[in-house]
Amino acid sequence: MHTRRSFVRAGVVAGLATLAGCLGGSSDAAPEGETLQSLDVAGSPGGPVAVLPDEVTLLDYWATWCAPCKPQMAELRAVRERFPDLHMLSITNEADEAAIRSFWVEYDGTWPVATDTELRTNDRFGVTAMPTLLVFDASGAEVWRHVGLARAERIVERLREAGAGG
Repeated sequence: MHTRRSFVRAGVVAGLATLAGCLGGSSDAAPEGETLQSLDVAGSPGGPVAVLPDEVTLLDYWATWCAPCKPQMAELRAVRERFPDLHMLSITNEADEAAIRSFWVEYDGTWPVATDTELRTNDRFGVTAMPTLLVFDASGAEVWRHVGLARAERIVERLREAGAGG
């Protein structure tokens, strides 16, 4: 027979596992492998997303339920102000367009957002936690990865190192 204590313990373990998946820890390593030659995700609300050839690109993996993704939006807005022409794309695996739109409006998202409910790009680029930021240089090579909340100053540094102007 399960006691109240075992249910509470199971709930705490599940909550910690969820939090660990969301926060993931911080990493600045860029893995070997995939390049950004093509990106196949649907734009929200449904148009395709184009990858710009020969452009530095910032990808942001996020979710409406992810606590650190909320302050990450302010950091990304600051980056956008510094690099208004930067090819920047946020990707969520959520399907609820109303929730996505509401989050985007509440947190003043001013760059394209895409949905990848089948997790194809998460799998392709090895994204396992949110928020995760990826920077690709103009050749499409991943040059920086950060898991967890990243400050605008750090993102700006990495974008400049990748060749972005601004």
